[in-house]
Amino acid sequence: MLVLNCLNTFIYVFCYRCSYLFLLIIVGIFISADLGFAQSASDQRRETYYQNLEARARSLSQKLAEISGTEPIPFERKQGSILSTMGQSAQPSSPQSAYDSLPGPVVEPKAPQPVSESETLYRADGTPVILQTAPTTSPAIASSSEAKPKKRAIRRNMEKERGSYFIQPFIGVAVPPSSQSFKGLRGVASIETEIGHALGLSFGRRWDNLEGELHLGYLNLGYGDITIPRSPAPDSADGQLEVFQIGTRLGYGIPFAEKGWFRVAGGFGFANRRDVINIYDGADNPSFVSSETAFTYDLLLSLGYEVGMGLDAFLAYRLLGVSENGDFDSVAMHLFQVGLGANF
Repeated sequence: MLVLNCLNTFIYVFCYRCSYLFLLIIVGIFISADLGFAQSASDQRRETYYQNLEARARSLSQKLAEISGTEPIPFERKQGSILSTMGQSAQPSSPQSAYDSLPGPVVEPKAPQPVSESETLYRADGTPVILQTAPTTSPAIASSSEAKPKKRAIRRNMEKERGSYFIQPFIGVAVPPSSQSFKGLRGVASIETEIGHALGLSFGRRWDNLEGELHLGYLNLGYGDITIPRSPAPDSADGQLEVFQIGTRLGYGIPFAEKGWFRVAGGFGFANRRDVINIYDGADNPSFVSSETAFTYDLLLSLGYEVGMGLDAFLAYRLLGVSENGDFDSVAMHLFQVGLGANF
């Protein structure tokens, strides 16, 4: 009886398990069938949609070909395997190429416009790109040929800064050589000289930094004791040298600093030279006078400064030479002048 009960129980459990497993198999078959049917229906709808699109495109292509009088766009699709597709390199036709094949006005391609040097290009990330012209020669040759010219300093101009005309009165000191030769006695006598004075007036014209000048002057210096050849001692004497001069000079002026200037000039002229010597030897006390026209030359170095209102104060050194006058030998003197001139 126990065995029968165990057998019944086993049969019941086995049948229960088998019915449950069978139910699961049946449900799985229905679900898979449903999914397969749904997938095949979706594929069919997609294929139908693509076919409708292709038919519509063909129709539009046919109408466009009829209007333009050309062949319709081909819609041939080659069915090939993966290997054959990878091996082919045929380029598919594009709508743009088909459009370009349509008849119409011939449009000449425009040459690309050169980018100007001032135009700035930008990369996709927004950073600017600096354009540089490609060198046609080596950098060394290009740098030497395209070297920037050096800036020249502006040359200052006396005429523009000081005026076209000037007048300069002056006074000065005349320093002659220590002695003057005299040939009116027994041999050549030597006359002692004394420091004298000078005064004068200059008129000038400026052309840029070049200057032309006409000057008038008077110079006077004294004579002292005279030494006569074969005389035991110098004899007492007195006298003077007078020079009335008119001459011309040509010079060049250079401005410096803000108001200063420097000029150098040289020239020649003529003078009325008058020499007088009175000798006191205790006997007849002779006197000698000579007056003649003499030739003069001079060299001038001058330094000036504008003091205001068109006036210039200046200092000058002048070397003046005067030719001989009768028995009186030629003489060269050093003149130191000071003056106040006007520019206009």
